[in-house]
Amino acid sequence: MNENEHISKETFLAFQCDMLKPSEIQKLLEHTCSCDFCADQLTSVISEDILKAPKDMKANILKAARRPEVQIAIKARETTKRMQLLLYSLKVCTATICALLLLLITMNITLAPNTPNTTGVITSVDKHSDINKSLTSAIRDGVNKINNRMLDFSNSIINKEVTDYDQKEK
Repeated sequence: MNENEHISKETFLAFQCDMLKPSEIQKLLEHTCSCDFCADQLTSVISEDILKAPKDMKANILKAARRPEVQIAIKARETTKRMQLLLYSLKVCTATICALLLLLITMNITLAPNTPNTTGVITSVDKHSDINKSLTSAIRDGVNKINNRMLDFSNSIINKEVTDYDQKEK
């Protein structure tokens, strides 16, 4: 096969039947890249091998999709997705409620206005605090006290570790 010549029908048939050597296939493909006529011939040979879909294929697919077991599987998949969304929503709501409860517990907010304050923590109703104090500022104060306690606790741990290390060095 010369570069100036077109590929023969016999060569295309041999290609179609997988009777060409790898080097011959390489030459055929290189030639079809540079020759539009041979590229068209190759596509027509290849397109003859492509199977045609049956005429009633669409109707058969639609009929199969309407079968009861397929519809049940579709409904089950939709129900599973809804159930996953419901469970996720419940988890988020539960986490939110727990976080709010923990915040209220750590702030020691009492619901009874006549309960004496013995802990020293700001409560929602304290004899020494302003009765009109907003919930937001109470939460902010509570969070600040928690942060300060955590800071003091971590500092005490660090100081203990430093003194222990210093004693070991001596």
